[in-house]
Amino acid sequence: MRPRESSAAPLPVTTPKAAGATAAVETGWLPDCVYTGEKFEAGLAFFADAVGRITRFSREPADLAVAHRLAGQAALPGLVNGHSQAFHRAARGRAEIRGRADRDALATWRDVLERAAGRLTGEDLYVVARMAFTEMLLSGVTCVGEFHSLHHQPDGTPWPEPNFAAQEMMRAAHDTGIRLALFNVACAQAASPAGARGITPTADQYVRTTEALRAFAAKNYPADDVWVGVALQGLGAVPPDYLKAVGAYAHAQRLRMHLPVAARAADHAACVATSGRTPVARLAELGLLDKRFTAIHAAELSADEVKLLGAAKATVCACPTSARNLGDSIAPVEKLLAAGVAISLGTDTQVEIDPLGDARLLEYALRVSQHQRAVLAPEVAVALFHAATVAGARSLGATGGALEVGRPADFFTVNLYDPSIAGAEPAVLLANIVFSVERSAIREVWVGARQRLVNGRHAQQGALVGKFIELQRRLWAV
Repeated sequence: MRPRESSAAPLPVTTPKAAGATAAVETGWLPDCVYTGEKFEAGLAFFADAVGRITRFSREPADLAVAHRLAGQAALPGLVNGHSQAFHRAARGRAEIRGRADRDALATWRDVLERAAGRLTGEDLYVVARMAFTEMLLSGVTCVGEFHSLHHQPDGTPWPEPNFAAQEMMRAAHDTGIRLALFNVACAQAASPAGARGITPTADQYVRTTEALRAFAAKNYPADDVWVGVALQGLGAVPPDYLKAVGAYAHAQRLRMHLPVAARAADHAACVATSGRTPVARLAELGLLDKRFTAIHAAELSADEVKLLGAAKATVCACPTSARNLGDSIAPVEKLLAAGVAISLGTDTQVEIDPLGDARLLEYALRVSQHQRAVLAPEVAVALFHAATVAGARSLGATGGALEVGRPADFFTVNLYDPSIAGAEPAVLLANIVFSVERSAIREVWVGARQRLVNGRHAQQGALVGKFIELQRRLWAV
């Protein structure tokens, strides 16, 4: 079967010119096999134009001859990380101790995050973000949704340029080579680990800074390289009128909206106690649920809430590795998928950056609880890979997520001879990649037809890792 074409109008096909003429700018690749969204196909080259959009697939001998040969490799669409908090990368491994018995179970983790949030300068945020984004590229991620909450200086006072920290995040993504959907987080109280750094007191101020950030992104980056969405720290992070105003703004501007929902049973109970509604019912009451809305975590949901999310055609972004690390539940993905809710994946706390590991954990959690195999779908690997690509792109409003005509040439390759997947023929290759692949197998990453990873290594890896090590030594010095 031929690769599916995008629903968007495809870009014009570039054709070879006659001998002696100046050749049109076109890049092509010929891996051993390519995942077309339905299966792996061999003997198939794909090509992109000068702006990095896929223009065509071909089996013509002349095209196969000129395409860049990716011998011993399979190509797949780039993964999409639907929820990242990059500054958490600085706290990795520093809260893996048991707190005192008289303290909240998450207190040690919060203490560590608050220390990081209280010390990271704007330049530090750039360094930490580059480290996190590089790890994502090393894992096959080509697009990330960043939940940005550190709006002010470490002491809580505004930067001379109000959006300085957000601009540093954009610069970090651009310099690393990953696509970025930056979700500007609204919070009216210092209840999160960001503390005073995360406060935007009024909805009017939030809309002004977000509009300024959108204008900055539009002026300085291509539209599908960096863009802006809206987010809230949580349902209780802003007053109801503030929440409604942000929702109205997002709806009017057709922006994606992300909001953490019921990560823990206590969150769910608190919402019911204060509003008389479950979290999702409260969102519906305020008119915030639609196809552009993504509920982050959504681990504690009633049956009615699942139905509301499905009726709205919303997305749930599950972060199973982070949830397990914090001792939290994972979203009821089987019920959500049955209700028509799309499931995407996020790395959240950056305790580990491995979207395919997150994908398999979704299924494994269900297998353990139900004592059976292949719970999510007859072809589990297809469903999980869809969550890591297509659903993630939809949640972020990204143009990638699949290798199709009209979409960007965002893809990664795996070494078919890597020990973790060696011997997997095309019929079982996707299952091997989803359930068994190691990072060592990921060889090349291309974003918009620009190569970001060569032989499993980022071009600037040594320098940026060195900078990050220096930062960690300074940040955590006693």
